[in-house]
Amino acid sequence: MTTPRDRVLTVNDLALAELYGARLDGQVFQVADSWCVIDEIDGCSSRAVAASQLVPPRAIAEQLTAAWIYGVAPEPRRHQFCVVIGARTTALWSPRAQVREIVRTPDDVHTIAGVRITTPLRTAVDLARYTPTSTSPLTNDLTLLLARLLHYGQFTDVAAAVRLCKRGSPAHSTLAVARFAAVSAPLSALRHSTEPGPPVPPVSRR
Repeated sequence: MTTPRDRVLTVNDLALAELYGARLDGQVFQVADSWCVIDEIDGCSSRAVAASQLVPPRAIAEQLTAAWIYGVAPEPRRHQFCVVIGARTTALWSPRAQVREIVRTPDDVHTIAGVRITTPLRTAVDLARYTPTSTSPLTNDLTLLLARLLHYGQFTDVAAAVRLCKRGSPAHSTLAVARFAAVSAPLSALRHSTEPGPPVPPVSRR
């Protein structure tokens, strides 16, 4: 029986020239720096496995990379990961990966296809706290993204996100709480405009 990891191809499976040739022939499509055969579902599992090829196994996909894996945001130009403070590795990180050290609790992380990813709630809170006001996504895009993440996590309001914003370090918590104040309306709209279950808009393929 094959697993999602078996269905994601890298340069360890085929030469780069062969992979690019297969893409031109319509046989594979690119996901991060990996490839999937054209009849593979472009879903959370394949995106999670593709993202994991950029980093050592102990890394946790977060922020825009986690949102992309969940299918609520396009693939970021540079993927975002975190590692637990004090963890060490001798492995090389891909230049396409941005990594930070941070404290994480077990409740902040779950796994998809064996890959560790911040939960939709933690992902939303981190984006609300750390997305610079001067860079993309812009305010309206960020508000909708936060709403999509909470809806994906099956939250009906922003109360849990606001509580998490205020827990632990106060860094950027005021900004994050203010950003979630604007999320209630789009979150309510998502709840009333979709069938039960999280919305998964199309994911851009490069």
